[in-house]
Amino acid sequence: MENPTLVLLTRRGRASVDDKCWEDLERCARVVAVPRLRAPDAYEAAELLAGADLLGATNACLPTMDEALLDELPRLRGIVLYATGYDHLDVVLLRSRGVGLSVLPDYATNAVAEQALALLLALATRLHLANDRSRGLCDPQTSLRGIELAGRNLGVIGLGRIGRQVARLGRALGMNVAGTDTDQVAALRARANGLRTGGLEWLLHRSHAVIMCASQTYNRSPIVGTYELGLLPPAALLVNVARAALVDTAAATAAIRSGRLRGYAVDDTVLDPVVDGDLSAEGRVLQTGHSGWWRDEVLARGARMWGERLLAAVHNRPLDAVTWPSHDARARPVPTGGRRK
Repeated sequence: MENPTLVLLTRRGRASVDDKCWEDLERCARVVAVPRLRAPDAYEAAELLAGADLLGATNACLPTMDEALLDELPRLRGIVLYATGYDHLDVVLLRSRGVGLSVLPDYATNAVAEQALALLLALATRLHLANDRSRGLCDPQTSLRGIELAGRNLGVIGLGRIGRQVARLGRALGMNVAGTDTDQVAALRARANGLRTGGLEWLLHRSHAVIMCASQTYNRSPIVGTYELGLLPPAALLVNVARAALVDTAAATAAIRSGRLRGYAVDDTVLDPVVDGDLSAEGRVLQTGHSGWWRDEVLARGARMWGERLLAAVHNRPLDAVTWPSHDARARPVPTGGRRK
């Protein structure tokens, strides 16, 4: 039987897969690694993926997998995403076309949880502003007055792998941690680890700081908007290491201007520099441009884990499959939704 054709679209090309996995892949598949700085458009994607049985890609290099492109790719039977989150993909459409999807749910958990804690500490201590002021990058009269976190209430929205790790780190700081999740299995696991849980409104009412770790699903509306922000105690802190769209940015900036929020930190770039540039200059909004996962250990771990999942997909025995046309007993499904890489 002819070996399947596997096309890889990543910025690092061949280096995105560790050496051992690459050798194994070359023995059982025709592997074409295409280094790219960005995702191809529809025409280019159809050319690159013509004849592909499997596609491996990072989110940054993944083309828009809509009906029109899938019509051009009749052989495609699976996508292996070098990422945790897949909310930009229409899983129902993929399933209807017999195209599988597998992901990396746990390759960056610690890194993103540590980023969440770093962002919370930055908002509380105004560390980022102290650095800017020492370099003459902001008004020397800018206040560096912060708050202590120990003894305050921390609310975690989303109790998956990252959320539970964030809760552990918050406890290590001496915070009183509670959480919420619409997924009852995730909430049950959190309670089994001693975490108090409840509904979203209950959590917001009691939280001096909130960290958003919830998964995003296709076309989902924000979880936190004007109403939810109005439930927080005055001068609360909000951190978002999930999808930026889970927080209504306009509502968050309005809450900062009204004093409801003391600060908002997001692992993305969301502010309009013209309309809300002052909030960034004042340090009340902190943006880290989706860098939370970018760690030495994550890159090494990801190269190995992605290679393992690519190899499993080649053998039609997917690991961490969101959907796959022909699962067997060794396929391990993951919940709908997920955080981004």
